[in-house]
Amino acid sequence: MSTELELKYLLPPTGLGSLVQLIPQLGELRHTGQNTLLNAYFDTADNWFRRHDMGLRSRLKLGRYEQTIKLAGSQHGAMQMRPEYNVPCDGVVPKLDAFPAEIWPEQTGVPQLQQQLIELFRTDFSRQIWLLRCADGSDVELAYDQGEIRAGNRSQPIAELELELISGNALQLFALAKTLLQQLPLRTGWQSKAARGYSLRTQQPLALPQHAGTTLLAQIRALQQAEACYGQTQQAAALNMASKALAALALSLSEQTQLQHFSTEAAALANAVLQDDKVFGWRRYNELLLAVSEYLYQSV
Repeated sequence: MSTELELKYLLPPTGLGSLVQLIPQLGELRHTGQNTLLNAYFDTADNWFRRHDMGLRSRLKLGRYEQTIKLAGSQHGAMQMRPEYNVPCDGVVPKLDAFPAEIWPEQTGVPQLQQQLIELFRTDFSRQIWLLRCADGSDVELAYDQGEIRAGNRSQPIAELELELISGNALQLFALAKTLLQQLPLRTGWQSKAARGYSLRTQQPLALPQHAGTTLLAQIRALQQAEACYGQTQQAAALNMASKALAALALSLSEQTQLQHFSTEAAALANAVLQDDKVFGWRRYNELLLAVSEYLYQSV
């Protein structure tokens, strides 16, 4: 079992050249590579895995299959943390009894689950990777994925950059992200490929949050949900909710000594998002999200 710590950003293919030029300035380049990854995601007809906040996929890479199950994790703003288990398999359909028995909720009928598995969607993409050694000795992998999510006859493009901690200090992820945000047209990627795949398959609109919440984490979650809803529906109600979440965030930031200087920025963005939906792509907006995410991660 390993725990995945990563930051995810959306980066259009037109920004890839700038990323490649920037990478040698970020640290000691230890390794580069490129692979094609073919991924199939599975669940049951009644979404047993989804309901238990678990994700199941198989992956074909370099001619070999691997199956992965991700367990319920935590998300601290833009930082995602999820335990995962990876084991070899001999084909596209996962074999559930190959995973450790202790990962399953009590009284889970694994053989019955195996019989009920259906393939939901695929995410196929090419991945370019760069392994960096930071000044403090931490190793961070940058991965740029370009491809598509397919569910039936529907598809969505994949164009995203992931920063994953391989070893060392997770704060290096935030330091690298700060540098990248200053140089590249990045936008915080809230949704995993799996979450996007489920949404594409069901074609159900995301639900707007009912309120902004009273804590930093709740406000960031409300903001991320409102932004995702706007991306799906383009409705003014989503912008109104994003504005409310940013206004609540501004108040909370004013009460945190380390983050007080971001309070004015959050309040300004709360007004701006009502006038211009391009706010979600602004550098100052994404720098704010990163700062709050770093604070939440350190507060765990």
